Amino acid sequence: MKLAMIMLAAGNSRRFGENKLLYKIDKVPMYRKILKELQEAKEVLETHIPKVTCTITIVTQYEEIRNYATEQGMEVLINPHPEDGIASSLKIGLRANRNADAALFTVSDQPWLKSLTIVRLTDKYLSTGEKIACPAVMEEDEICIGNPCLFSSAYFPELFKLTGDTGGKRVIKRHMEDTALLFLEEKQELTDIDTKAVIKNSDK
Repeated sequence: MKLAMIMLAAGNSRRFGENKLLYKIDKVPMYRKILKELQEAKEVLETHIPKVTCTITIVTQYEEIRNYATEQGMEVLINPHPEDGIASSLKIGLRANRNADAALFTVSDQPWLKSLTIVRLTDKYLSTGEKIACPAVMEEDEICIGNPCLFSSAYFPELFKLTGDTGGKRVIKRHMEDTALLFLEEKQELTDIDTKAVIKNSDK
């Protein structure tokens, strides 16, 4: 199976007040933490799961992210119109990987995501035979799904139809019967950093 790992890193960080992807968490720019986990997950998957090959693609508008990722030997694509929303980045990344068997989308403002979760999610996808997989947590008896989201190529056409600030979760919610859920014990892994208050609260 050829798995395309696509990191979406082109957001404008309007609510954060500055470019949050460059904001340091544990002394490391936020986006680099995600890249490191993707690299580690790629190595584990290709080493321990037969016939799995992975590529990493970053979609961004930022020069620093482009330069760093290029130095790491990753494919970098520029989103010239990030104001069009996350769907625009998703489709840029997917278009470059349309020959993959599956695509795993990560966001860049989820700094506590672990490589082990990415590995377990991929294993869940492969072992269940479902065409979609995503992590989830229980909150007050309600299932809350999060990123990263993994889609079979069977869903690529539907993903290409997304627009604006609509991501893959809309497709998942339409097809829950075809979705394998990986329940996590640590809810923090799925936390998106939208404001600095989220970071401060996480330290308490």
